[in-house]
Amino acid sequence: MAIMALLIVSCGGSSGSGSASDTGGNSADDGTSDNSDDGADSGDQVDLLTGVDASAPADTVKICFIHHSTGSAWIQNDNGHLGAALNDNNYYVTEIDYGWDAAAAPNIGDHTDTTDWPDWFNDDIMPDVYANSAHYDYTNVIADPGGDNQIIMFKSCYPNSEVGSSIADEKAIYLGLLDYFAEHQDKLFILVVPPPEIVIDSAALTRELAGWLVDMEAGWLAQYPYDNVFPFDYYNVLTDPENHHRVEDGNVVHTVSSDPADPDRPDELYYYTGTNDHPTAEGHRKATDEYLPLLNAYYHLWQASRN
Repeated sequence: MAIMALLIVSCGGSSGSGSASDTGGNSADDGTSDNSDDGADSGDQVDLLTGVDASAPADTVKICFIHHSTGSAWIQNDNGHLGAALNDNNYYVTEIDYGWDAAAAPNIGDHTDTTDWPDWFNDDIMPDVYANSAHYDYTNVIADPGGDNQIIMFKSCYPNSEVGSSIADEKAIYLGLLDYFAEHQDKLFILVVPPPEIVIDSAALTRELAGWLVDMEAGWLAQYPYDNVFPFDYYNVLTDPENHHRVEDGNVVHTVSSDPADPDRPDELYYYTGTNDHPTAEGHRKATDEYLPLLNAYYHLWQASRN
């Protein structure tokens, strides 16, 4: 039996400012992480989940990747290699980009900011997303298994790393989505934390929000009783070579380095060139390497919860 999956990833159109950077030529000593806003010291690596299975699914999983320009760069083989890695792990890729229409919301593909997600996660829009089969930036090398998508991965783009003077509104939006997710436990939902910009005016609060989203004990999912929603801290992975959200020795770990490579900018985009807020190929390859085993682990946890 083929298993189907959907990834939702978006990108904004603005570009931040900043000086040119050495995109990953430096590295920090192995760090540990502060993955939540509960007062843990930066440098403490946190085990989020233990004893996970990071192997690829046995059956082909169909993935719909909803994205804008950052997603286009991430999925392409000459940049982030995400599409090829997904195929290698038995995921068949379809895509949604700017201009995509749902029957109940023409051009909703243009609207993927954090504030837009309540407009997506409802029974008017999501059936069209599940059925999507379009391609934009990646051509599969494995066969289409047919059927609807079953895994939903969603991400807003880098302008959403600016959270303003409070993260209470973002928290309320993410918490509000859980009602839809709880009603659709036959689907797996994966939040990709919005990526950082070169300069983030709200950097400390942005870090705090990212930590809350991945904190399984005191954060976003602390009171959520089901195993069909998980996060990927794309933001953290792109802020330093030694910042991670990945599987290590069978455990899902989250690490924020206590010795950042760019100590003046520990909470902003590390992998960039010039003033372009889109992550470089090096950053995207790092994200791919960390994400795929994590996706596999989440898939197996979700499948186990359904048995």
